[in-house]
Amino acid sequence: MNVNQKIRYIAKHYGYEPQSRQCIEEMAELTQAINKLWRATQSKCKGVGKVDMISEAIQRVAEEIADVEIMIAQLQELLGIDDERVMGIVDMKLDREIMRIREAM
Repeated sequence: MNVNQKIRYIAKHYGYEPQSRQCIEEMAELTQAINKLWRATQSKCKGVGKVDMISEAIQRVAEEIADVEIMIAQLQELLGIDDERVMGIVDMKLDREIMRIREAM
């Protein structure tokens, strides 16, 4: 199975309600990982210890991003929201933010 087939299989097996709740849980874990990374960068610890702490925190953020992306892909599958639709919205929102940045300069 390729990634899309795996996403579809898992999403169809569990259904919307459990996977939407799991998505919320994974997003909360990503929030915690981001906060832990921020704390690691602000730590008074120095040298190799700090580098290791930051490296581990970055790895945790990467793992949680993967979990969230998996859950979002499942929700898209279950709700019939294709990537093209999402990317159209992403493009519009990015353009809007660029406009705000330029107006603030």
